[in-house]
Amino acid sequence: MAKLPRSQTLDELVAFWDTHDFTDYMDEKEEADLETGLPGRRQESLRIRLDKSLMQRLREIATERGLSSGGLARLWLEERLLQESECPPKAKSP
Repeated sequence: MAKLPRSQTLDELVAFWDTHDFTDYMDEKEEADLETGLPGRRQESLRIRLDKSLMQRLREIATERGLSSGGLARLWLEERLLQESECPPKAKSP
């Protein structure tokens, strides 16, 4: 098994990982506990159906921005909900 490089500069480490696969070094790593700092935060899923062309456009824009299509949709939904909560409700027509 290959050994991980030690005591290298950031540029050397970047060059190393550009040419190596992390999975070749899995035996050298230790398992770590990770706390997110978000105790009790729960997420739920929402499935929606989109027209094929709409989904394709969402994917294109997401790719341009370096996001997943789900991540972009979630971001836009969060932004819209924030806008809605900042605006007073519109009066209903009689």
